Amino acid sequence: MKTIMSLLLLSFMAVSSYGMQINKSAFSGKNFWYIDQIDRVEIITDLYKQTKAEYALWEVKKKRIGVDGDKIFKEAIEAEQTIADVDDAVSQARSNMEFYDRARKLIANFQDTHFGLSTHIAAPWIVSGFNTKLVEASGKVIIASKYGKVIEKSVIETQNYYINKIELGDELISVDGVKVSDAIDALMPYIDASSPAFARSRAAAMLIERYFLFPTRPYFDIEFRSAKTQETHKVRLPLYYSGDTSIVRKKDISFYLDQKGFLKLKELRFKWDNQQRTFVKDTSLKVDTLPEGLPKGAIELENWTSANGGGSPIVHSALILKDAKAYAYMQVNSFSVSTVYFKGEQLSFIEALRKNIKFFKAQNLDLILDIRNNGGGNGGYPAQLLSMLTEADKTYPNATWASAVTRYMRQLIEYYGVEEIFKDIDGSDWTMQSDAFFEAASEGRMLSRATQNIDITADPQVGGFDGKIVALVSPNCISACDITSILLQGSKRAKLIGTHANGTGAGYRSNDVYNTQFKDRYNVFSTQIPNMLFGYGVEGHQFGNLLGIDSAYELNSENVPVQADINYVETKKDLTNYMSGWIEKAIEVLNQ
Repeated sequence: MKTIMSLLLLSFMAVSSYGMQINKSAFSGKNFWYIDQIDRVEIITDLYKQTKAEYALWEVKKKRIGVDGDKIFKEAIEAEQTIADVDDAVSQARSNMEFYDRARKLIANFQDTHFGLSTHIAAPWIVSGFNTKLVEASGKVIIASKYGKVIEKSVIETQNYYINKIELGDELISVDGVKVSDAIDALMPYIDASSPAFARSRAAAMLIERYFLFPTRPYFDIEFRSAKTQETHKVRLPLYYSGDTSIVRKKDISFYLDQKGFLKLKELRFKWDNQQRTFVKDTSLKVDTLPEGLPKGAIELENWTSANGGGSPIVHSALILKDAKAYAYMQVNSFSVSTVYFKGEQLSFIEALRKNIKFFKAQNLDLILDIRNNGGGNGGYPAQLLSMLTEADKTYPNATWASAVTRYMRQLIEYYGVEEIFKDIDGSDWTMQSDAFFEAASEGRMLSRATQNIDITADPQVGGFDGKIVALVSPNCISACDITSILLQGSKRAKLIGTHANGTGAGYRSNDVYNTQFKDRYNVFSTQIPNMLFGYGVEGHQFGNLLGIDSAYELNSENVPVQADINYVETKKDLTNYMSGWIEKAIEVLNQ
């Protein structure tokens, strides 16, 4: 009897709701797993349950931008139930890929830069040899990067002379017969973004290289306009995929791309060595980009990076000279790195900031603070940065924090309630937040009151900074950078120049025991679900007092980005000439 029941169970599992026989005991096609209708429904159901249980912005999104999480998930499940299973390997691979895209779009509905969905095993990238960037002022898209090795190979593959004619700064007009603005609109719903400007910028960068919405043909047909001659040309760009490198990528996507004739990027990761008379490994694609780094003519002071002997610039400082006057310039490109390196020296991120600001103070310089491309990180760093820029006798309001009353947060607060652990975190602030949480839980509210951190005063080691400050912001100023924008504007310590910051208002509070990482039951997708809220401060608020009942919502900055004090829209000249327009505007404002 037991054997008969087991056979019946296996038979039932092998049949979808459409009656198609799916062999669930073996791999599909070429050693990849086909996600059939039953699996898809279960995966989306997992996403639904976990998101509703843990997402701190579940109710905020519904009230603020009309995103009804229950409705969109239920519609997504119903949609999966109407999509029939397929049986050949190429169709199954494509079915998987389209499911990944639908799930990505589903989560992107929440319009949250911090809440995006990825396959647990990374998808391959497809590249065309060119990367693009949106010119904010005009809405046009230009060529921002060229991959030399890819372009050389493409010319050989196609014998198309005009591929070599595409230059940095040329305008992309259309992709596969679709004008650029419409192509961007089609990509935007798949981008996790707290502001439309950020979604548009990211979509523009994905027009001819991407890791989702893979085309069915191994090429893009593009039209471009030469910046030099203003002539337009149509070119077919062969596509390459990265799924066959040493990094493990999704096998189903790689199989599909291989079957469809996409070229392998791996074949370009070598060069001919004349001495050895053989090919040797060379991973560089010979990338050429539009001007990056410091403003043209700036005198570099320090460049603290994320790795010893290399890495990304984290704190990059310089002097800018104009009309016989010097200005301090400092890029802060991340708040996620705790240790930085420069010329063999190692400092904490905070000490690197402090060292530069003390130098600027000693030279009596006004400061251009560039946070346009800061992806965020540690939420405690922005207040420390403002303290270094605070005048000796001033006090400024801090940011606010709040929690959703979820099962996750109940357990996290319970964990931190252990006295020995409690001593290791910011006790006074955490006490306020936990008190606000307990109150909300006892009263049956979904959100706690907001609590405001202790006021910001001058960093004792800097001893007060009296120079004028302007801060350059853009939609690429995300998360902890949003908090920095909130603090700079709320204190009126700096004039913000640009359009606006990203507009995030939720992040992650976790530890080694409890973390915000989520995977569905089959480990297909992974994401981090934001579980705590942050937002605007209240001037004159007394530390230790709880704010109003609805303060978590009212002060939350999600989808309510900091607007610049002085509007400046990035131009093509900024992208091709070392952000010259930004610097001109900054100096103009400092001299007012």
